Amino acid sequence: MKYRIFLAIALLLILILFPLPVWAANPSQIMELKTERSCAFCDLKSAYLPVTNFDYHHLLGADLSGANLMGTSFVYSNLSRVKLTKANLSHTNFQHTKMLLTDFTGAIFDKTNLAEADLNGAVISEAQMSKAKLCKTTLPSGLISNRDC
Repeated sequence: MKYRIFLAIALLLILILFPLPVWAANPSQIMELKTERSCAFCDLKSAYLPVTNFDYHHLLGADLSGANLMGTSFVYSNLSRVKLTKANLSHTNFQHTKMLLTDFTGAIFDKTNLAEADLNGAVISEAQMSKAKLCKTTLPSGLISNRDC
């Protein structure tokens, strides 16, 4: 009995310390995104992709609801019409990224870089933007914010 408890605790610690590199509803679309740099209307719900480089990628209309993208880079990417509801976007770099009509409802922003990003028509709250870096950022209203320049 003690042996089984010890084994269960050891397995749990291994999974916590060394999580699986990718977890998503559709792993083949993750591979498509990484190899083709594009994945339109992909189902990437709950994807686990922290500290990943997606610079110059196109994810038009993709669903990244609940995804963990902490520390990920999307510089010069196009995330227009992407669903990022309840996604972890802490320390994520969206510099120069186009995010027209993107849904950020309930997404976690903490030191997220939105410098020179285009958020025209995006669904994002003032509270979320207050935790992000805004410099030459096009806000959902179409106005430019130079708050952190």
